[in-house]
Amino acid sequence: MKNYRFIPPALIALSIAFLPATAVQSTAGQTAGGDPKAAGYRAWVEQIKQAPRGPFTRLRWFCNDGTVHPPSPYPCTNRGGGKQHGEWTDQVKVMRDNGYYIANVLADIDPRTFTGPAADREQLSQIVIERFLMQAAEGWVFRGAYGYRGALQAEDEEAGAQALVMAMLTDPAWRDPSRFLLLREAVRALPLQTDDISATAVRQEALDVAEKDPAFNKMRIKSPGSPDAADAAAVREYASTQGKSELAPEYAHLADMIDELYSEGAAADSLERLAENTEDAKLAAELRAYAGQLDAATDDSGRLRAGAANMYLLRKHFQAGSTPADGLVILSASLALERETYTAGASLMSQLGATTRRGQLTWMANGLLGVYGAGLISKRELDSALGALQQLDYAQPLTLKAYRDQLRYLGRIPEWAAGQMRFNFSLAENRLAAIEPLAHMYAQDRLRASSLLICTAVADSLERDANTLAGIEHSLFGKRVGTGLRALNPGLARGPLYTPQAGQQPDAVDSDGVYLLPETTSDLPRVGGILTQGEGNSLSHVQLLARNLGIPNVVVGNSILGQVRDRLGRRVVMAVSPNGVVQLEDDNSDWDSVFGASVSTDHAVVIKPDLDKLDLSVTEFIPLGQLRAADSGRVSGPKGANLGELKHHFGDRVPDGFVIPFGVFRQLLNRPLEKGGPSVYDWMKSEYDAIDALAGDPAGNPAAERKRVRAFLGRLQTWIANVDPGDAFRSKLRAALDARFGPGDGYGVFVRSDTNVEDLPGFTGAGLNETIPNVVGFDRIAAAVQEVWASPFTERAYGWRQQNMTQPEYVFPAVVVQYSFPAQKSGVMVTTDLLGGGNDWLSVAASEGVGGAVDGQAAESLRIPADGRPARLLAQATSPTMRVLSPDGGIVTVPASGTDAVLRDAEIVQLVSLAAEVPRKIEELRDRKGRPIPADIEFAFRDGRMKLLQIRPFVESKSANANQYLISLDSNFRKNENSTVDLAEPTAGAAPGEAPGPASGAARGPARGAVR
Repeated sequence: MKNYRFIPPALIALSIAFLPATAVQSTAGQTAGGDPKAAGYRAWVEQIKQAPRGPFTRLRWFCNDGTVHPPSPYPCTNRGGGKQHGEWTDQVKVMRDNGYYIANVLADIDPRTFTGPAADREQLSQIVIERFLMQAAEGWVFRGAYGYRGALQAEDEEAGAQALVMAMLTDPAWRDPSRFLLLREAVRALPLQTDDISATAVRQEALDVAEKDPAFNKMRIKSPGSPDAADAAAVREYASTQGKSELAPEYAHLADMIDELYSEGAAADSLERLAENTEDAKLAAELRAYAGQLDAATDDSGRLRAGAANMYLLRKHFQAGSTPADGLVILSASLALERETYTAGASLMSQLGATTRRGQLTWMANGLLGVYGAGLISKRELDSALGALQQLDYAQPLTLKAYRDQLRYLGRIPEWAAGQMRFNFSLAENRLAAIEPLAHMYAQDRLRASSLLICTAVADSLERDANTLAGIEHSLFGKRVGTGLRALNPGLARGPLYTPQAGQQPDAVDSDGVYLLPETTSDLPRVGGILTQGEGNSLSHVQLLARNLGIPNVVVGNSILGQVRDRLGRRVVMAVSPNGVVQLEDDNSDWDSVFGASVSTDHAVVIKPDLDKLDLSVTEFIPLGQLRAADSGRVSGPKGANLGELKHHFGDRVPDGFVIPFGVFRQLLNRPLEKGGPSVYDWMKSEYDAIDALAGDPAGNPAAERKRVRAFLGRLQTWIANVDPGDAFRSKLRAALDARFGPGDGYGVFVRSDTNVEDLPGFTGAGLNETIPNVVGFDRIAAAVQEVWASPFTERAYGWRQQNMTQPEYVFPAVVVQYSFPAQKSGVMVTTDLLGGGNDWLSVAASEGVGGAVDGQAAESLRIPADGRPARLLAQATSPTMRVLSPDGGIVTVPASGTDAVLRDAEIVQLVSLAAEVPRKIEELRDRKGRPIPADIEFAFRDGRMKLLQIRPFVESKSANANQYLISLDSNFRKNENSTVDLAEPTAGAAPGEAPGPASGAARGPARGAVR
């Protein structure tokens, strides 16, 4: 048996306990949907941590007939059996009743909770995360419980864990690939240890020592006596510094047992023992063969290859079917192999600089098999990544541009893995983080303790190499980095770095700030720059607005997230080039020259409605089929006009509806604001003039301006929402609903704002104003119309719009009322390549359910060749939930399926066909020379049939693409992109070093930094 140095993944988990406070505090509040009870629960958790009995108040017998009894000799004998353990405190019971499943007693868990159609996956995820917290936070809520004898019985806990896992392995639903990661993590976290007989002996020995030395309980509080490799040294230190002398032989024996359990070559030994535990002769032979391959490996590269390849085969074997008992053997073997691949990969990291590019790519390919085997990426993602590696290997010649493009694609792998963790654990992680911020570290710990580590290291090494060959580099606070920063939108920003807090009001958001977001949100006020933890999707409303207005947006990878969080509250600069070069730096006076160099006003966004076209005399409700694109800005906004155009050309593919024109709202504004007062319209004009005067005051008083704006908007919205629109309006609305959808109220409609200041040249306005989904019943629809009329006057909509608008008193909302289509999947398509530019590719984002992608979910993101070739996966849909229509009105959230492909091939074919068809049929989507211009199309599918929900011209910022400083960041790449790369050579990348920001003086490029 070969001997190898073993670095236990558990050490990474334990190190989290020593992170700076800011590393965990920055995430507080972004949890549990802003549960107002969470703060109180968090205080309770802190009390429980310090309580002598932890989460328990007393010991009780819990009998299988449901009765509970005080401690006495076997009171459950005639009651179907039972178990004795601690009884939860009232605080714990309240928290559990409200969805915070803490202080889990595995002996008492009903496996039926986690099987069948209603399996509670979030509760299981909470159990797994709690086991992590027990390791990382000195026992967490069980800190005092392990000194409370009888509160937890190790044997009963193991039996409960075994029953739970075997029940899930018996349930066919748990063989679905989307559940593999959660199931495997449960096997990892729970006290099973089926792959190692000596683990039980170690736990029992630890319990025996603790009975004789109660102070020794601190040595085993991570779970009931569950050790890791570092514990052997800790036991010896305890024995020498505070142990009882008469127990010295027993301390030493326990430490030796831990050493043996985690000895070098433990993975191969575990496989041999697991082979003895299965009655499947073929599986036993495979496990022994895997152990032999590990023994035969002569170096770290061979260990990585053998361990990862066999993890891949084990997952394949598991998905193909096995008995429940063998399923547990397979998962246990996979966990044993993962320890080997992790340690091999960690050792290889020190050899990157002396290894050829092809050698590093081979390590990545092998590591990816282990990442897949661990459940951290899907088969689709694995195949996509291996395809990119294959393109690198087969390209003749391999240009620098192709090399860098493929490496930037491979740089998505950590995001894919984080997405799988998000799908399985984010609901539980967010809920528990409300009462224990350390819960947010679970996913990061899990990712770092896998062979993803070597894959990320190779991606970073080679992308830095490509950038060095091109003469460019990303820079992060004075350091050069190869990966961890990926551009979505180009632009420049300068301001304080924030992360939003739960319940934060729009007026508290700094419009100049750079915001670190946990994901792309649907209701973000206007800000200076966006840093996204995980891509969300590039076609959400916020992303489209950011792209339109030149607001830089960068994906921040887990590897550098801590460094970014360390800057919270400080001023930073974001510079993102059109070709994706990113600079994220501390702000200083050297940047004054860059921000002082304004872009030509030819590229500035100006929101200016066409008042000559505006016709406010039309007050009759208009069926969609009677509108055309030319009506946009005349009687309706672009939604209604473009839907009418779509309805004309595509008929039933567009759900039916009608538009309430601008004129109806304008009539409403003729009413007095209050009895005897001016009309609402005259009052609005006077308020806009006053606000404009405050904004133009050379002395400047931003606080006074914000206060005036807030008061004005609040009063206006309240008036619109509460004014009686009159009997004539209600009659028209009733008649229009009956004409379009039939008499009665047995249907739902989407009520959508449609203003005259959307989709203007240079400004999209996507998602700024209200859409109220699936409104059922006449009275509710009438109320929704007034809510939609008020929505352009929210602080968020005003903030995005006002900086770029003249004559704000001419903002008029029309209202689109459209049949609720019960989509099974929906999304957005932009008929241009958002990554590389040009019209050869389509950019598509889609999610399950209604409203897919537009509201910032972690959607499936595809890059689809316009010529019909296979689509390229950019990201899988990893939102754990989806939205569906409720028969009673509104939207309900249900679990997402976890499918690895939202859009099927036949549906993609329909989208490609639509992209070609639209510019031929719709004149407004062609330029003066008849060439297609990019379109932004919202679509939905049910039973494979497509519906069209919206279409608009796609608008992006010309100023960001014309900024000379940003262009300069790409200059070297453009010069070198056609040079060739030899994979047989070592990398050209230097070690990360200083990367200062812009030079002072006339030169506006970076000094020795990202561009050379």
